[in-house]
Amino acid sequence: MARENGTLVVGAGPAGLAAALFLRRQGRGVRIVEQRQRPSEESRALAVNPRTLEILEPTGITEQMLELGLPVRGVCFHRQGGAVETIGFGGIHPRYPFMLALSQASTERLLSRALARAGVEVERGVRLVECRNLQEGAEAVLQLPGGEVESARSAWLVAADGAHSTVRQQLKADFPGAALEGEWQLADVPLQTGLPPDHGHVFFFAGGRFLFMIRVVDEALAMQPGGELWRVISNRAEPLAQVTEAKQAGAPLWQSSFSVSHRMVTNMAVGNVYFAGDAAHLHSPIGARGMNLGIEDAWVLSELARNKLLPSYHAIRYRIDRQVVRRVELLTRMVAAQSPFSRLLRDFLLPAAVRTPGLRGRTLAAVTGLDHALPLFSGSALQPDEDE
Repeated sequence: MARENGTLVVGAGPAGLAAALFLRRQGRGVRIVEQRQRPSEESRALAVNPRTLEILEPTGITEQMLELGLPVRGVCFHRQGGAVETIGFGGIHPRYPFMLALSQASTERLLSRALARAGVEVERGVRLVECRNLQEGAEAVLQLPGGEVESARSAWLVAADGAHSTVRQQLKADFPGAALEGEWQLADVPLQTGLPPDHGHVFFFAGGRFLFMIRVVDEALAMQPGGELWRVISNRAEPLAQVTEAKQAGAPLWQSSFSVSHRMVTNMAVGNVYFAGDAAHLHSPIGARGMNLGIEDAWVLSELARNKLLPSYHAIRYRIDRQVVRRVELLTRMVAAQSPFSRLLRDFLLPAAVRTPGLRGRTLAAVTGLDHALPLFSGSALQPDEDE
């Protein structure tokens, strides 16, 4: 069976959903497919940065996010001996001087609902088997939930199918980079603590060990009896045993381990296929850039399509994404401190960065997604949805 499309989006994570929504709001025909049968209830990403809030404003989603989320107004660095350095987000953005604690699952739900209101439903249980470029457009071979195989042709294809992108593998797109040694651990757990919930908290310990804590905000999760839900991340085993200044108030809702890689696709566009999100770049959760950077990829892609400038996607986007991956890798290696030299940098350079205005500003810009300007497009003003 063959089917013709305007644009085919592969992957219904934040980048794919955002790309489909932005393109659909331009009046384009869009189809979005996803291998997973249902949306994930767990969230890798937990914070929405000011750049994403700015980008999503015209869709009405930003207003909904602000109603659901918790503003995070800074990060506290806790060091041995009880020393604390705080970096605040005040003044970073005229409307959003904060990071917004809101789970990736919540963000995906808001994007999916907006897309459905625009007349596009995510087709779940659809697996991409093959992908190829055509002289005019792209072709994807899809396996449908019942096992039927379909050939889907589109003017162009958005590959937003994640870190293990089948599209990237099919097109043999290079994805160079390196992984850190060992695995990191995470847990979402209710805690009783006097730590300010409107700040993230980083604890540095001897031997390069660190612990990161931030509130988990997800409207679909029931209130936890006895304590608020926090995400705990560590580069060592048993992160909950390392928690200080807090008492566990219940069983973890989710625990997982993951490896940390920093990778960047060498070409963000291969023929009529365009990469976005984790299919294009990978990095650690330090800096909270992954989901946010993918949504920005989607916005830039859609604006280039609006202005008939799609061939410029790689040239415009690759440089920005590569810089972000490099900055996050540098910060991650400093925080993880896998060598005596990096531990020295972490213990002395990072506090200096917090106190020094110039370094402080650059650190804030990197964490909040404001370390580069968005490209400007003439005549690309977006209009809010009429029903929102």
